[in-house]
Amino acid sequence: MVSRNKLEEIGWKTGADDISLNKNVITVRRAFFYTMGKTADDYVRRVLSEYPEAKIIDKGEVWKPFKGGASVKTQSHWFVKFRLWDTSKEVK
Repeated sequence: MVSRNKLEEIGWKTGADDISLNKNVITVRRAFFYTMGKTADDYVRRVLSEYPEAKIIDKGEVWKPFKGGASVKTQSHWFVKFRLWDTSKEVK
């Protein structure tokens, strides 16, 4: 299990605006208003530059209309879902 401190560290290192953990899958989100030519692939490269051992499960770009004060999940953002450890060896 990942500690709260480890999740915060992952968030800082990947520049995440939001981070969550569900069934050993870490999801980091980075909000944007303008993309400035960036894509979800750029965010994947950022994650892999900090955690080369990460196993990327999913990535994407979500486009939503701007709503001031809304959470990152409900605004435009890039996301990367990944694992940092091998769960195939864990006892069920």
